[in-house]
Amino acid sequence: MNVPYKVKGSSIRSKFKFVHDRFGADAENELREEFAGRRDLFPLLDSSWYPFSLYNEIICKIAERFYNGKLEALKEVGAFSAEEALTTVYRAYVASKNYVSFLRRIERLHQTLYSAGSMTVTVGRDGTSTLIEQHGAPVYSEADLHVAAGFYVGAGQLLGHHDISCHLDKGKAGANFELRWGRREN
Repeated sequence: MNVPYKVKGSSIRSKFKFVHDRFGADAENELREEFAGRRDLFPLLDSSWYPFSLYNEIICKIAERFYNGKLEALKEVGAFSAEEALTTVYRAYVASKNYVSFLRRIERLHQTLYSAGSMTVTVGRDGTSTLIEQHGAPVYSEADLHVAAGFYVGAGQLLGHHDISCHLDKGKAGANFELRWGRREN
């Protein structure tokens, strides 16, 4: 049985909000207009499920319109999404104000936002590195993986780490994110 792959509406809403905040209301309206005829998108409800393919179209359109098609630039969208989500409805995930604690709980957040797939998080012994392995989703989009990389880095920045590096390695069955950071800034 082929189960449709979906994302929560809050993930899509934050992308429109990103465009509004970074590029202005007219840019957001133009982006919304491109998808206005999509009955599977509007009305956009935060807690409803939407096709992953539609979500991917939206983030690819953002890369095309605002970043000359450079998917790597979508890390900025992910960092914005982290701040948006983790300072509002999902703030409980960062309540401890500890990045390692957040990373250990991120699989649960992932399952809240994506209908399929899971992840394994392995924190390094030094407490300043981790490996996040995503697996089990029906498809892995390069655009979404860059958004995810930005989300992981943005979450760390929100928690006081501003020297985070993230190396992304996409494979056939999933993706790996190697994160490294220094000590927290006070």
